[in-house]
Order: sequence, then C-alpha cells, then structure tokens
Amino acid sequence: MNRTLHRTLTAPLLALGLVALGACGGGGDGSTNTVPPDADVVVRAVDGIAWNADSYTATAVDGKVKIYAVNDSGIAHDMYIEQGDTPVGDFIDLPKRGSDGALVYELAPGEYRIVCKIAGHANMDSALTVA
Repeated sequence: MNRTLHRTLTAPLLALGLVALGACGGGGDGSTNTVPPDADVVVRAVDGIAWNADSYTATAVDGKVKIYAVNDSGIAHDMYIEQGDTPVGDFIDLPKRGSDGALVYELAPGEYRIVCKIAGHANMDSALTVA
C-alpha cells in the first residue's frame, strides 16, 4: 500500500474508532440519572457491594423523607429502610446499572438503617439519622 493511500485511510478509520469508543462511555461513575431536586437523601450502590456512604442524614418535612437510590454498580441491589430489623415502607428495586427510584417514607426523628437484602450483600448496611 502506498503512503498516500495509507494516510488517506488511516485518519477516517481513527476518527471512526474514537466515535465508537465515545459511544461506549467510559470513566465517570456510570450514572446518567438525574437526582430529583426534592430528594432529601441520595443513596448510590457502588462497585464492591457497598453504598456510597456509611451514614446519611435527613430532616423530615412534615414527617416525610424522600429517598432517591441509584445503582452505579454492575450487579443487582435493592434498598430497604429499616428501624431495627423491621422494614419501613416499600423498597426500591435496583436490578442493573443505571436503575433508580425514589420513595417518600414517613419517618419520625430517630435512627434507621439503609440495607440491601440480597444474599451476600450484608455489608450494605448504612446508618440513616432523621432529625
């Protein structure tokens, strides 16, 4: 192949490859989800079978706390709020990377836990303090 033809083909192929890589994403936290502006708490499942924080705080407005959860990891999770070992309200299902959800919980001031109940995810147990 002569050098002119080689240069003529190389640039467009290189550009096409960069566009393809860009379409695959890469870097960042993997989340393109928009956090609701009225969310009181944002909980993220991250790689390593963990939440993004060991503890969270919220101030209940009229006894209600809006929790937004998103799965930034590559495996399925769920997010429960518990007081002691008792679930409070419904749970948020996070079956794959990018899945998310928000729920409003009626929570009196006190101590709660944010947990994932999938087998093997026992370390996903963070404190939630509600004022």
